[in-house]
Amino acid sequence: MQNNLSEIKKYQQQREERFHQSLFKDQIQNIDSTIQDDSNNPDFVKVIVICTFINETIATKEKIICSDNEAQFVEKDDVVEQQDLSDCIKKEIITYIERTFIECSKLLKSNYIEKSDVIKLPICSANGIRIPNEYDIRQFFKLSKIKNNSEEFAKSLRSMDSKHLFGFLISSLVFQDSQIEEAIFELLFENITLENAIKLLLITVQYESKKQHYFYKYRLQSLTRLIKHLYYFSKGLLKETYDNYLQKIVQNGMKPKQLQVEKPNFIKLITQLHIFKINSTILYPIFKQQESALFQYYKPINEKKSFTVYRNLDCPEGREQSDFPHIYYLKNNEQQTVLVAVQYEISGDILIFQEYQEKFIKYNDNYLGLIEFKNQGKEFIVFDDGYPEYMENSFPQWVGRKKRRMLIFDYFSDKRYDKPRLFDVKCFNINTNQYDEIITQEPHYDEQKGSFKLKLKDIALTPSTRNFVLQKKEDNSKEQHIYLCHGKLNRHTFHLELHEGISVFQGFCISVVSICSKGTCQ
Repeated sequence: MQNNLSEIKKYQQQREERFHQSLFKDQIQNIDSTIQDDSNNPDFVKVIVICTFINETIATKEKIICSDNEAQFVEKDDVVEQQDLSDCIKKEIITYIERTFIECSKLLKSNYIEKSDVIKLPICSANGIRIPNEYDIRQFFKLSKIKNNSEEFAKSLRSMDSKHLFGFLISSLVFQDSQIEEAIFELLFENITLENAIKLLLITVQYESKKQHYFYKYRLQSLTRLIKHLYYFSKGLLKETYDNYLQKIVQNGMKPKQLQVEKPNFIKLITQLHIFKINSTILYPIFKQQESALFQYYKPINEKKSFTVYRNLDCPEGREQSDFPHIYYLKNNEQQTVLVAVQYEISGDILIFQEYQEKFIKYNDNYLGLIEFKNQGKEFIVFDDGYPEYMENSFPQWVGRKKRRMLIFDYFSDKRYDKPRLFDVKCFNINTNQYDEIITQEPHYDEQKGSFKLKLKDIALTPSTRNFVLQKKEDNSKEQHIYLCHGKLNRHTFHLELHEGISVFQGFCISVVSICSKGTCQ
């Protein structure tokens, strides 16, 4: 047992030495760990960073068992760090900085207590995520003096090992210096690995960096969409590494089984020597922001809205079919694109996106859901952007969610050229978590004109079987609850009027289903 432990320690020591020797080649900086005592220097002011810890442990690091005797040796990490909180839930980091910094920083000025001649800065911390130490803070203020000298500053950054670089990043977030934060991120992303991406996720979310959103799926150019993309890619859902940083992580040796899940809410990262366990509860605020951003598409509207649906088909007169892909646009009254759909083949899934792009990739940032063909085009199911139901156990809580059935179509009449095809729809309401049942309004037959008619006022300008009204099923009241009116304006343009109770996403999907190419069973 002792021999095994000795061998492991020796191996770890050699590995650490090799690591430090290889960092940035010959640019390693000899860092003097001694800190000068400036407590009695009148040109310096006392700074107290007060860290209050939450009860939950957010991250742990374990050594992979590498012998029959299950000997373990956990080396210190540059980000994942356990605190001894047996006596208290608060820790104070005390240091001294030059007084001139107070006038240069709104944060320092607002937290300066003149009577006590001290700066008190409270921060929220989570056990398992490193807090800045005195050296980190001193180094931050030292290097902030040269941050506008790009060449000298870049040289100083590149001379740091990963431990001090992460400490510098944490300090820049605590003291809210976006210029330094940006420079560190740029350096770290030059050769980003999966392990460092997870560590950046922890730091940016915990210390509320604006870049935290990049690690999740969010439309800001920031850091939180990456964790979702990493899981989607490792599970084979995201087929292409369209994101530059995701591509770098894959190129730097990411393996599909490195990211795992430990239910109900733990992200498990397996490296060659260690296992990191991340409590995904830390992602809950970002998850809620993501859901709020998508809510505008999925929530039922509360007032009438009008749109125009365009289909971009290159087909000769007299033909309904054309070469694929078929693209459909939803535009508002200002002719701004609200949603886009793309169909690559007859009876193939129709993908819905927030905007047009050169390459439509399922599960990318703009992906909102899909229309799935069933029963040879007689049934359709519309899903939102969630992951497939069968993969529920492959995703930790708050990293995405299981997809929802937003619409379930059922055509109960055959296609005719003189009458709209009748169908009913189960429409999922995300406010009530229930389905509203709606159905096409039966047109009445005009014997004088020998055709079927619907009251669509200015909705439809051209007679068509794609003119229809959807109303609440079994609504026998005098004023029926209308959900949607759809009318043809010309060959490839349709008017879509949405009423209270249906979402923009659902209304667009209904329009696309009614006008898309369904194959032989239209």
